[in-house]
Order: sequence, then C-alpha cells, then structure tokens
Amino acid sequence: MDAHDWHRQATAPPPAWPDPVSIAEFDGWSRAGRDDYFRRLRVAMNATVVVSKPMEAVKAHLDDIVETNRLRPPGAMPMVAVTAPYSAGKSTLLKQWGFGVHRGVLGDRVTEQRPTWSPKPGMIADWVPVVFVTLMASSSIKEINALILLYLGYPPEGLARTTTTRVLHALRMHGVQVVILDDAHMLRSTNAKGREVLDYVKFLNTELGEINNGTVILVGANLESTAILDDPQIRARLTTMTVDAFKISSIENKAAWQDLLATASDRPLQHLPDAAPDLFTNKLAQHIWRRTQGFVGEVAKLVTGSVLDAVHDRRSHITHDDLDAIKLSERSIDGQLDQAKSKKRRS
Repeated sequence: MDAHDWHRQATAPPPAWPDPVSIAEFDGWSRAGRDDYFRRLRVAMNATVVVSKPMEAVKAHLDDIVETNRLRPPGAMPMVAVTAPYSAGKSTLLKQWGFGVHRGVLGDRVTEQRPTWSPKPGMIADWVPVVFVTLMASSSIKEINALILLYLGYPPEGLARTTTTRVLHALRMHGVQVVILDDAHMLRSTNAKGREVLDYVKFLNTELGEINNGTVILVGANLESTAILDDPQIRARLTTMTVDAFKISSIENKAAWQDLLATASDRPLQHLPDAAPDLFTNKLAQHIWRRTQGFVGEVAKLVTGSVLDAVHDRRSHITHDDLDAIKLSERSIDGQLDQAKSKKRRS
C-alpha cells in the first residue's frame, strides 16, 4: 500500500445497505431480484467494521495525544504503542482511526483524487497526513526507510544514512503528521542491529516532532512482552494502550459483552424482521462467546455469516447449530478446546 491507496481507501464511501424486506416480500421477487438483494446485503455486511466501546476509547485517546502533540513546541513528542493479542483487530482499528485523521487534516481537499499542498512558496507536493507501513521480520533501518519512501512515492535504494535523509525530507515535504509502524513486534533488540533500529525509531520520533509536531505510533502483538517497551528512552515518552478480547467473568464484563453484541447485530438483525430483538444479546450471547473467545473480529464474522445464512434460507431464527456451521479461525477452535480441557479438569 502507498499513499494513493491509503487516500482511496480513506475516502471510499461504504457500500449501501439494501432496505430490509419481509420473507413474504422476498419470496415474491424474481430469482434475479433475490440474488441482487442478497449480493448487496453480503457486500454491505462484510464491509462493516465492528468497533467496540473499548476500541472507541482507544481512538479518543489517540486523538487527544495527536492533537496535544500538535500544540507542543517542536521536539521529541510522546509516542504511542497499541498492543493486543494476534488478530484482535488492532491494525484494522488503527487504519480506521488513521482514515479519520487523514480526512480531518485534508478538510475540503479530501474530495480531490490527489490532494496537494504547498510546503513552501512556489512548491507543490502531494499532501499525505498519515504514513502507514507494515514492518517485516527484523527490519533494518534501511528497510524501514524503504517502506516509508515507497509509501510516499520515492525510490527506496541507497545507503541507510542516505535514505534516512530522504525520509526526513519526504516527511517535511508531504506534511506527514502521523507515522504508524504496524507489526512493530517484528522489531528485535537482542543484537546490535536490533538496538540500532530502536535508536532509529527514537530518532524518527524526534525528527517528526521537530518537523511537523508529528506523532509516531507503534502497533503490534503482545508488545508488552518485547524488548521494545523495555527501552528506557522509549518508555519515558510512551503511552501504551491495549486492545483485548472480551471476558465474561463478571457482571460488568457480561454487560460490556452484550453491548458489543448489540453493536455488531443491530443493523444485520433489521434484515431478519421477525427475529427476536435480543437474539444475539441474550439468547445466543454465551454460545457466541464460547465460539469466538471474545474476539471482536470473530464476533463480526459469526453475526454476518449466521444472518446471511438465515436470509438465504428465508428463516427468521438462528440456533446454536446455525452458529456452529460458521467457520471461524483456528485460534477460536484452539480456545474452545482449551476451555473444554479447563472445565474437565475442574470437574
């Protein structure tokens, strides 16, 4: 992905949802009409990103840090680390948040196919408020520079020192305010090369703060168990936020879980007009947790799949068997097996 892909994704309108119809009305349509309705519903449901209240809180905290950094004197700014278990939705969350930052900074220019600005009189450049790159395993300084340069449309070749100079020039030229380094758990600090990369991340944070009062955000799986967060200089400027799977071990946990299910199922259930309104939040809530182990992405997949199957089969009810027919990730299956073993040991 480069800056133009990012702009296209950030400004793409969401697919339109078809209007809900009753089973009787659906049955009265032609085969072509039913197929078109189902196709549009499938596109809209699968394109919807479910964001829980804890995720919204992370986004609000990110907004506050980035805005505060813009108001500070130029220099090294507070950094952010967003961490979570693998596939807990952190990268999707940061992309959705970053799209909002992108649109907010561009303002009226956001509708342009290729927004530009003038970094100084007589000069025009692409306007790129957000850089989002995904790191590779044990990325070197040169490799991180190459990813940023490619994102901004520059050739990546050259020595590390040369490409670093070009990165700093490009960040200034394109008005970059946020740099998101995804899969930061790939960084290693167990050898001299790894420590050099961590030093470079600190350097990048300082320079982005000097240039544009910008913010560096690290996103990765289980960052709290990596050496990245042990670095004293990074920790001195770091705010860590965690996105985790939902638990149902307390009344408060269960209420939060039901709130998530309401968020995920409210609009899909409109397309099962004869279904009970608490179908997911009450009747199926515990079974959904067992199947998904509390991961938001798995919840969205389960709700989407089961509702689409019900619409396709022209029925208004969803059972445990219907939920079990939806294929989820191997992680969810492993979690269910671990839960069953734990329950067996306790008994």
